[in-house]
Amino acid sequence: MKAVLVTYEAKRKNFESMHRRNQFYRGLFGYKQTVKRNGKRYEYDKDGLVDVAGVTRVDDSVIVARRGCEEPVLDYMQDWQQVSHHVFKVEIQDKDVREKLQNE
Repeated sequence: MKAVLVTYEAKRKNFESMHRRNQFYRGLFGYKQTVKRNGKRYEYDKDGLVDVAGVTRVDDSVIVARRGCEEPVLDYMQDWQQVSHHVFKVEIQDKDVREKLQNE
C-alpha cells in the first residue's frame, strides 16, 4: 500500500503559549470534552485530523496517510508554521498499519 509518512516536531519554545501548542495537538488528535449542567454530565468527542479516513498515528510525532488522503494532513501542517515537519512517500509493509489505514 502506498502512503505518505509525516514526521513533525512541536517544540514548546516555538509556541507563544501552552494553549497554542495544545490547540495543535487537539486539532491533530481530537479530544474529549466533559460538560456538567444541572447535575448531569455530558461527554462529547471532538474528532481530530487522525480521525479522518485513511490517516493514522504510528508513533510519537509520526502519522501516516494513505496516498490520496494526505492533502488535509499537509494543509494542516502548513497552517502551523511553529511545527517543523517532513513528508516521505512510502510503501507500507507492516500488516497492522495497513489494516488501520484500510479500516479508517
